[in-house]
Amino acid sequence: MTRPLGAFKWDKYRVIECVFFIFIFFLVPMGSDLEYMINIEPRSDEPGYWRESVIRRLVWGCFDVVPYYLFYKLAIQRLLVRKKYIYFLLSFLGFLVFYEFYKVYGTYWTITQLEFLPDFMRKEAAKWMKWHGGLHFTVHYTMLELIKITALAYFIHYDKQGKEMQQLKQLQTEADLEYLKAQLQPHFFFNTLNNIYSLALQQSPHTASLVSRLSDMMRYVLYEGVKAQQPLSREIAFLQDYIAAHSVRYNDKINILFDTQGVTDDAMIAPLLLLPFVENAFKHGVAEETDHGFVEIVVFMQERELTLSVKNSIPKTTVHSSTGLGLENTRKRLSLLYPGRHSLRHSNNGSVYEVVLTVNLHGYGKMPDRR
Repeated sequence: MTRPLGAFKWDKYRVIECVFFIFIFFLVPMGSDLEYMINIEPRSDEPGYWRESVIRRLVWGCFDVVPYYLFYKLAIQRLLVRKKYIYFLLSFLGFLVFYEFYKVYGTYWTITQLEFLPDFMRKEAAKWMKWHGGLHFTVHYTMLELIKITALAYFIHYDKQGKEMQQLKQLQTEADLEYLKAQLQPHFFFNTLNNIYSLALQQSPHTASLVSRLSDMMRYVLYEGVKAQQPLSREIAFLQDYIAAHSVRYNDKINILFDTQGVTDDAMIAPLLLLPFVENAFKHGVAEETDHGFVEIVVFMQERELTLSVKNSIPKTTVHSSTGLGLENTRKRLSLLYPGRHSLRHSNNGSVYEVVLTVNLHGYGKMPDRR
């Protein structure tokens, strides 16, 4: 998308550079003059002394900032920061030679020709232009200025690197999440289609209603499940459809309890995060139950802390060992989405399997939606 003509693009690094150079080449010299005037050589009785000092520093600063800024952009940022040390050393020596000619002809001579400047400044410039006692600048002072702008260049360089690394990490995290979702969705569809297939073999009259529920669930998974976040209430509604579909399949074979407490409309959660725990209870718990089994699911929320408790009976003929692909992917998603803000524990006493998930939802929802 092209930017409209004349539109301003905010660049904080340009602002930092601008403020830095104004501070170093204008404000610091003015402050130094003021301190010298007050503490070392009080001359407040001379009218216009501070005014002349301000004019002098503004004019000298405008001329001094040009070569330093060019050296900052062309040599320090392009050569030194990029570790081209030989080229930087050559450019530094060239800068010293250039700066000598610049002081004489670019600064002093130019000031003598600017008739709108005060006479005292033009006389000072003419005096320094005729001086032949050595270099027209102080090497020590020049080195200090170069060190200052070098520090600025490295600060901006490492700050940009840090932001780029953070962006790359976020992109990698989002790619990992998309990969895990891509694995979860077909896994969910296969399990639900198996349920429909079982009812179809039994010629159950509930097959049509299960297909209808599957259509609603597929719509949620395909269109809502790809978003970074969803209202918790919608996620719970999806779980209700999923549980209702299993209720049709198992009929009176198992007792199913689903309860929610304290869920608010503004609570947000990563979509399809709770499904694998519920799915696991049916698939690895009561799917092979020959006696009356049960599944108990409770979603409880207090303030911003969400707790999901899932209990299921364990068939006597099987041992609850496999956690399934969906649950393993969910563990990875939890570590990416809620690092340090979730806990997951499970227990198995031989007859009942229980898993308890606790997630702190505070602050979730900053990742952008990606369709």
